[in-house]
Amino acid sequence: YGGTAGNIAFNLGLLNISKVSLLGSVGKDFESLGYKSHITKFKNIELNVDVREKFFTAACYIVNDIKANQMIIFHGGALDESKNIDLRQKIQNPEQYVYAINSTQGIEAMTNFSEQLEELKIPMIFDPGQITPLFPKNILLDILKKSEILIGNSFEINQVMKKTDLDEQNILKLVKTIIKTKGLEGSELIYKSDSEKIFRVEIPIAKAEKIIDTTGAGDGYRAGILTGLILDMTLLDSCRLGSIVSSFVIETSGAQTQTYNIKDVRKRFLDTYNYVPPELENL
Repeated sequence: YGGTAGNIAFNLGLLNISKVSLLGSVGKDFESLGYKSHITKFKNIELNVDVREKFFTAACYIVNDIKANQMIIFHGGALDESKNIDLRQKIQNPEQYVYAINSTQGIEAMTNFSEQLEELKIPMIFDPGQITPLFPKNILLDILKKSEILIGNSFEINQVMKKTDLDEQNILKLVKTIIKTKGLEGSELIYKSDSEKIFRVEIPIAKAEKIIDTTGAGDGYRAGILTGLILDMTLLDSCRLGSIVSSFVIETSGAQTQTYNIKDVRKRFLDTYNYVPPELENL
């Protein structure tokens, strides 16, 4: 099993810190594939998806070479129908949502979600992912203005800058924070202080016991960040937590086969950073 939203939700299920609402569009085969029972085994995951009977659930096939470079074969299927979802009808108590992550799907869907989340007053993380190069400049700028955090890998952040004709300093006039993932080089937290000074913090990767498959590592990182934000941790600690979670993801083959719990997370956080945030200690 996979998919950006599913991968993030799976890790949030393992962490089991708070209720999570998984929204999207799936096909007529979603239940027969076993995905529904697979993800709803977590009691904190609320599955709030539209089932499109005329389509199959989106499918992605990833081929790795010996250097772990990936070739992706993707069929959107029902995912393309996400553009017709109205979050205002699905979310009854928006004040209960700490954050929403608007992750990779069709441009029209991501645009609609950004507008609806702004109307619902739910803080948004913008995660354009692989489709970043396809965004028109005006739409990118509009979504950035509605976002608190921009997250992506180095290529994706560079594409955002290229498409908008803005450097990181000027993007930070639109969003509060940029989080850049850099593979084996770790990640980078970029933010601006009240005095307009820009700060950059490098976050090293957390060491995994073994590296089997990097698929879904970025989604694990995002789940860690969301957990940190839910717990009201600092952004730095949230990003470090993201690094910890992603290290568990790469220890097994596939994006949703890892097993760990919050106790394992605390131990690896301590081993990696020599402290444990109080928000994690008290769980």
